[in-house]
Amino acid sequence: MSNKKFPKLAVLSLLGVLGLTACGSSTEEVKSLPGNYNGPIITIDDETEEIHNNIIKIIADQLHDEDLPSKTLDKVLYRYAQSVYGAYNKVALADGDTSVTLKEATKIARSNNASTEELEKLYKFIRAHKVYWTYNDKGEHINDDDADPSKWTKVEDDKTFIPCSSEIIRMTSRFDDIEKRIAENMFAKVSGSSYTSKHFFKEADYLKSLYEAGQSVKKYTEQAVKDVKPLIIDYTVEEDEVFTAGILHREFYQSNFDLDEDETAGTEKYQYIEKEIIPQIYSDLLVEQYLLDEESNAVKQSRARLINVIKIEKYSSFHINADLLVKQLVREIYSKAPTGDYLAYVDETNNPFREVFEKYEEISKGLKVYDPATVTPVTDETSAEYWNAEQIIYRIHESRSDAFKYAVKQGKAYYENTTYGDLVEDYDEFLSAESFEEIDTSLRNKFTSSGTVSPEEGFDQERISLSQVEAITKGWYVQKSGPSLDSNGTIKSNLFQLSVANNKLEAKDATDEILKYDNVSGLAATDRYVKNEGVWEVREEKAKAENKYICSINGSYFLKFEGSYAGSEYTSDIVYDDGSAYYICQVIEAAKDVKLRNSESEGSYANTRGQEFLNEVISEVTTKVAETGSYSSLSKEYWLKKMDIVYHDQSVYDYFKSNYPDLFE
Repeated sequence: MSNKKFPKLAVLSLLGVLGLTACGSSTEEVKSLPGNYNGPIITIDDETEEIHNNIIKIIADQLHDEDLPSKTLDKVLYRYAQSVYGAYNKVALADGDTSVTLKEATKIARSNNASTEELEKLYKFIRAHKVYWTYNDKGEHINDDDADPSKWTKVEDDKTFIPCSSEIIRMTSRFDDIEKRIAENMFAKVSGSSYTSKHFFKEADYLKSLYEAGQSVKKYTEQAVKDVKPLIIDYTVEEDEVFTAGILHREFYQSNFDLDEDETAGTEKYQYIEKEIIPQIYSDLLVEQYLLDEESNAVKQSRARLINVIKIEKYSSFHINADLLVKQLVREIYSKAPTGDYLAYVDETNNPFREVFEKYEEISKGLKVYDPATVTPVTDETSAEYWNAEQIIYRIHESRSDAFKYAVKQGKAYYENTTYGDLVEDYDEFLSAESFEEIDTSLRNKFTSSGTVSPEEGFDQERISLSQVEAITKGWYVQKSGPSLDSNGTIKSNLFQLSVANNKLEAKDATDEILKYDNVSGLAATDRYVKNEGVWEVREEKAKAENKYICSINGSYFLKFEGSYAGSEYTSDIVYDDGSAYYICQVIEAAKDVKLRNSESEGSYANTRGQEFLNEVISEVTTKVAETGSYSSLSKEYWLKKMDIVYHDQSVYDYFKSNYPDLFE
């Protein structure tokens, strides 16, 4: 797709009404003469259906603001972004604008009984916003509804065409993306904020501060927040779950946010999200669109990886717990042989190893405690119970009695030589002191917060602090901003190798040739399982041509490392040991160039995973790439060049010329 096809929708609408042109003499002062201050807020060209927003009133009303130049730029780019993507909802529209919004269009697209009139609104919206159009490799606007690419047709009339399904999906995906970003932005505002006390976030205090600052939020009263309880924001809460996890109540910050609600219903209007969050999201979207238009190679060649990594720390003087635990984790990863679709996990939305890693993280810290004497052992390795936390700890302890050794002090059960075990033993030392002089000062401060809380409360705070230390790294990363994990940088180096890929392959029955590991008959050089006489089993040794950096284990992909740790069998080469901790890195997605192309490419996500998945990945990858360079500044200049900018105020003129001199050449 190319923004070169975008109309100059906001040229006169944004700054073109303001006075002298940008190419005027720099020695001649630009006058602030808003002659059409009282003109219409919007005008709509009946022939082209283009919308022109007159924001001179907004700008003129803010001339007293010393930050006017930068705020002017922000408003200009925000309005331009709305012309590109469509306004988020009616609240986000400029005063008096009656255009169909992205929210309205999405609601119609997802309706099962949309009327002819409603469908025409949807079609009109997509016709007016070319960012949602489908293009072929030649840059032609096409309809790709037919399953046979040879039958795709070029759109002859851009003003009357009926949008194809991929264009509608692209639009609804953008709405979902904005919804996700709203949650992520709100999460960023509250996580680790001053409204968190003793690890508990207090939304009531946060809402009160916004209300008292004059923000457009629900009026703060004791009654309004009587049911709002302080909650822990920990690593188990994903950034886009801040509303669904109950950390924040969205209705406090945005009226009629639900897609099915009438945007005009109700008398109270809370517009904090539209006023404070949406403009920043749209600004980010412009940067990302600039990347797709002008720096597409930076996206396609970013070697983007979606990963899930667990870190199991070794105990400084006794790390047998970690040694044995990581071996159990490797066994669990290999525990399920493929059935049916050999590579089922590749297309699985809910990655099963996220929960598995969280379980081992808790065990590693010692936060999962069971008395071995009360555990009934399960011996069937195919049973789900076999891999429960208590069974894992029980088996490790049975194999070596000094590993995860159970103890109780001060009424608190723990395992020796774990982080939580150290906490309990420190607590016991503190409480067991017979005189004030015997109490270590650091322990007194630790368990009483320098005398401000009771020892029991202090212990609970320390326990919660321990649970907050995240040992799992997950999400999208690109090569230029790869994750910092092990002390040697080996994981990052291996992760971004060109040969790291997870391709869905056709599963075929094993043959003698396959069992010899010569990688024929469709078995990939990454596969650790082979099918022998109808039964899937792990290879007894590495294949000669096996991929150096990644392997597939019953459908999930894991990084490999040369030299398996602690002399283990080759199947444990998915473990990296940097001397202080063990790491296992699952590669959920490896977004190579071909996967990010449009549906004309056979290997595109659009064909292998669906258009929605392609849109989601492109959004994630461009977001990460945008953080790696000076793309924000380049983007602003790129979009400003698309506008015939004229100026109404000397300070605005000077600001633009100083920051974007190329506009004046």
